[in-house]
Formats: sequence, structure tokens, C-alpha cells
Amino acid sequence: MTDPAALGPYQDAVVAAGALAVEIGFLDDSLHLGGEALSLGLGALSAEGGFHQLRNRLAPADQPRLDILRRAGPCDVRLRLLGDDHQVRYVRLIGQGDGLNWRGLMLPAGGSAGVRADLDMETALAEALQAGEVCAFYQPVVDLTTRALAGFEALARWDRPGVGILGAEEFMPLAQAHGYIEAVGESVRALAALDLSAWHAAYSGALDLFVTANATAAEVSAPDFADRLLEAVNAAQLPAGGFKLEVSETDVMVDPDAAERTLNAVREQGVPIVLDDFGTGYSSLARLDRFAFDVVKLDQYFIRAALTDGSARSIISSVVRIADSYGMLVVAEGVESEAAQALCRDLGCDYGQGFLYAQALAPQDAAQAVTEGLKTRFHPARSLQG
Repeated sequence: MTDPAALGPYQDAVVAAGALAVEIGFLDDSLHLGGEALSLGLGALSAEGGFHQLRNRLAPADQPRLDILRRAGPCDVRLRLLGDDHQVRYVRLIGQGDGLNWRGLMLPAGGSAGVRADLDMETALAEALQAGEVCAFYQPVVDLTTRALAGFEALARWDRPGVGILGAEEFMPLAQAHGYIEAVGESVRALAALDLSAWHAAYSGALDLFVTANATAAEVSAPDFADRLLEAVNAAQLPAGGFKLEVSETDVMVDPDAAERTLNAVREQGVPIVLDDFGTGYSSLARLDRFAFDVVKLDQYFIRAALTDGSARSIISSVVRIADSYGMLVVAEGVESEAAQALCRDLGCDYGQGFLYAQALAPQDAAQAVTEGLKTRFHPARSLQG
């Protein structure tokens, strides 16, 4: 609640900066605000009182950061706070604590951080990750020679209750902006490994089938990423090479040294590396020499352009020749017609991926495609036993 006495020595700063003096007692969950709470949209909060009410006003990704106030010593933290007017504001808490109490200032720290609807969406995503609503759908990757199903790329989807299936473009920007991208990626990779394991277990023989899943620049640069990925793959008891890790050119070059260490570590433990969207980033064939990639995925731009552009066909042929010299396989992305499929096959690509075969399939539909294929689109996965 508002306590004018809490202003104390902060009176001049509060008046000058439009700030609030804040006193928090952790043992009794007390909250005292000194100053004009309405200036930060906290009139109702000043009447409610309570540290936990303050925490509940924060964006989900920011709530754990409030725990820094429980530490003894000075602190300075920037947060997003929901006001009574449903606007989300940036605020800054600066002060000192002793582990039991915290005293300091809450200052405005920039413009609007959005509206209530944005915060509700972020809250829903945080809860979705906890509830397992963020899942993997699977786009088929097809052998261009036999037209048999060779594998899948796992793609993030949000099965949101009351709304339906949301594509990655509908929630991944939010995940990226607020620090959930690693949680989404880890969930999709773990599910992909488990689903592939289940498909193998349900099949009477050994399947010639793989699944790939993506990792971002921040993930492949993290020191513990390789250990966490290998733990998920090993827990699924997959055959060597069954799970492949995809990284893009651009992501690899954010921190090439860290990426190289991570990619080498997982590859040495039987996880092949796929270079995604080749041609959209730094576009240097020298990347194929520095990094030990096992598969190169040609960006769909080249596939579409190659139907009418001789230069694009020449680029594809060059990449295929160089990849072959390094023992790498080539996937053509964006195969959307029989003509594109025939062209990619004739140019030497090993696999095709695109809407000609299917959009991303729900796990149960992907499981059916493994054993039955998709009528007129592709054949079932092949058995390693013949």
C-alpha cells in the first residue's frame, strides 16, 4: 500500500524522476509505495499491497528476475510492468537489500512495452511450454531417386486450446523477443527424438528413417548445449545418425568458434549436422570446408529460380559437386511441382522437401506416413533389412 513516509531520503529523486519509493518486506510479503502510484499505472496495486501482487503484474519472463531483490546488496533491474490502464511499461528498480527487506526506487525506463493483449499472449506461451502445448509437426523429406520417405524435419507448432494449431511464424517472434526460444527449441528436439524412437519401435524391422530439428545461434553457442542435446538423443535410444541437427549459415557465423566446438562435439557422438538454408547467409562454399557438415539444404529460392534461370541451375550443380566431394548429401527445399522434383533429381540432389510431398504433418499423420506413405505423393520409408 502507499506509505508517504517511505519516501524518506528519496523525496527529491522521486519528485524529479516521476519515480516511486519502494519498500518490500519478504517475511510478511509487504509492499509500501511512496509517491504518486498513478504515474506508473499502479493505483490499484498501491491499495492491494503485497509483494506477490507486484510480481503478478510483471511479464512472465521477467518474474524470476524479481528474485534478485532477495539478495543482500545493491541491485539494478529493468522489468515490464502491467499498469491499471492495461498498458505494459518498462520500469527500473534500483536499491539495496539485506535478504529480509529491500528499499529503493521504481523509475520509468522507456516508453510503452505494449498492451495487455501482448502480455496475455506471452503469459499463454509460458504456460503452454509448461503444459506441453508446444509440439513438433513433421514435414517429409523424400528420396528423389526412389520417391520413398527418407525422413522428416521437425517444426515447432503451438496447439493452443480454443484456438487451434499455430504455425511458428505466429509465436516464434514472441518467443525470440522474450527469451523462450531455447525452451521451444529444446522441447521440439526432445519430442522429435522420442517420436522417431516410437516409429522405429512400432515397425517390425529396422527403418531407414531420420528426423532433423533446428537450433539457433544462441543455442549452439551455449556451453552446455551439446550435453543437453546428446542426453535427449541418448534417452530416446535412437540408432546412430537417426537424429540430425540443423543449423543455418547465419546462425553458425554469429560465433563461429563456439559453433564449431558444439557441432564437432555432437557430431563425434553420432549426431550428423545439417547446414540449413544454404545460400541465404554468408553464401561461401568455404563454410563447407571449415565445418564438418553431413548434409546441405539448398534454399528454396534456388529451386524456384532454377526452373527458368540457367544461372540458378549452375549454382545448384556447383554445390552438388562440391558437397559430393566432401561426402555430403544435398536436400532441395521448396520442391513444389513435378517439374522442380525432376530438375533437382537431374542436377544431382539426393532429397527433396516441399509442398509437392506435404506440409508439416501432425505426429499421428507422420507415423502413418512412415508405414503407408502418402498417396500419389511419396512411398513409405524403406526397411534397412531389404
